Amino acid sequence: MKILSIQEHNDLSEFEVFLHTVSGKLAAAICKKFQAYGEINDIYSCNSLKILNPKIWGYKGTIYKLRVDCGKESARVLFVKTPDNDLVLLHGFIKKTRKTPSKDAKIAMGNLERLKNNVALTQFPLTKYSP
Repeated sequence: MKILSIQEHNDLSEFEVFLHTVSGKLAAAICKKFQAYGEINDIYSCNSLKILNPKIWGYKGTIYKLRVDCGKESARVLFVKTPDNDLVLLHGFIKKTRKTPSKDAKIAMGNLERLKNNVALTQFPLTKYSP
């Protein structure tokens, strides 16, 4: 299982830009969760993994929402599984309210559409953010 991100025109993917806005500890915690998924070769059922509700948000497919807490910081990562069993990171954001903000859900859905239209993907450098 590979962890992939959508390649942007500059050097960093949108998700990597997000990791630069959070603390080093939170970035490392996020990457540690995805490293575990890669090692196990599956996203195992856990309390911190949910699915965005397609009926509410109006999209087709399955977008997973991973909760990562680190001290007082709390982040959410929205991602999908590909038919090849790889994970594509769609969007990350700092959690400030109980519900997923519609702005963040729409960004993830837009990236899901880009993914369906064969946007370029790159391997995400998880080890770059490990402590």
